[in-house]
Amino acid sequence: MTPFRWKNCFADVQSSKHDMTIESYFQDVILPALATLDAKIEELEHSDWPGAVFAKADMEEVRLETMRAFGLSVQSIWERQLRTYLLGCARDLKPGEPFATKIEKANWKELQKLFRGLRGIGLDAFPSFAVLDALQHLGNACRHGDSAAELAQRYPDFWPVIPPMPPGFGAPAPSPPRVAQMRIPLQRVQEFVAAIARFWRDAEYIYNESIERKDPGLEARLVRERAERDWLPLAPADGN
Repeated sequence: MTPFRWKNCFADVQSSKHDMTIESYFQDVILPALATLDAKIEELEHSDWPGAVFAKADMEEVRLETMRAFGLSVQSIWERQLRTYLLGCARDLKPGEPFATKIEKANWKELQKLFRGLRGIGLDAFPSFAVLDALQHLGNACRHGDSAAELAQRYPDFWPVIPPMPPGFGAPAPSPPRVAQMRIPLQRVQEFVAAIARFWRDAEYIYNESIERKDPGLEARLVRERAERDWLPLAPADGN
């Protein structure tokens, strides 16, 4: 089996820390911020202050808004990383062609076409694509209100019935679902972060496979990685 290879670009080198960036954002920004809010909510829960019940409700609403903001910020980081990567690839692979404006203005479907055209493989070939695709719907929903229906089909837990009711009971969810009522669980944000990191690590694997003259250390590493990986993109002649 022949591994899939592309023409390496300087953009591949520049993107080598993108996985660490998004994971650091989750660990060092999102989690501490939520811990602070949760501590305040817990404090109000056990407070003897007469107004604590109202302050707690307000703080819980702040947490909901914070989760929506974090979901959008994770999507924004991902999209900015991807557009910057494509711009770098276009500079190396298609010099002199007007790709910059196309990439800057492209919507999600157009970005997928540009990626395939520049890298010879579709974004949808990557195992992380389904989650990244849902993340784009989340960004559209938060910014414009559209894509909420599609998002609700994939993640119905974003619009839970409160209080929880047995099947067939409780008020039906509004159609289309309202973004203002969306509740993003921390687990979902963590899934989005993991998908972004997974994508860039998979891209780095392709980059390493595409190096023409590999030193013995890299070759040994790739032998181990090929045996351990759950996704091995193959050259078209091998049926990929």
